[in-house]
Amino acid sequence: MILIHPPIGKRRRIPLTPLIDVIFILVMFFLLSSTFGIWRPLDVALGSGEATDVSDTSAAKGVPAVLINFRAGPGNAQPRLVVNGKNVPLAKLAEELDNLAEAGAATAVLIPDATIDFQQVVRVLDVAKTSRLKRVGLKLD
Repeated sequence: MILIHPPIGKRRRIPLTPLIDVIFILVMFFLLSSTFGIWRPLDVALGSGEATDVSDTSAAKGVPAVLINFRAGPGNAQPRLVVNGKNVPLAKLAEELDNLAEAGAATAVLIPDATIDFQQVVRVLDVAKTSRLKRVGLKLD
């Protein structure tokens, strides 16, 4: 007698290429839709450029007590911060503004040079915002 064995079915392998494509698309979606930086608003009061009469006491209340000049350094040197005529490094800016706030200053105005990079201006405004001053404005020419 001849025995004929039933054929053994071939096991089909699951194709992994479409699965890898779907996983790659999901990874790209989550990478592009998520944020890695902390975004927070930075309130800036821009100067109007109008002159104020300092002799009038009511007008003097609107005059900022602190003037921050952000000047380009000579050559390729780092930009300089000058707070009320005093050179201050960026690391000590918040401390200096806190000292002026203790002396009664409430507002400050930052006047950057036209050659200063805007990212550096935002960095200075961000540091100034950490101080105890109530308001920090920006005067652009």
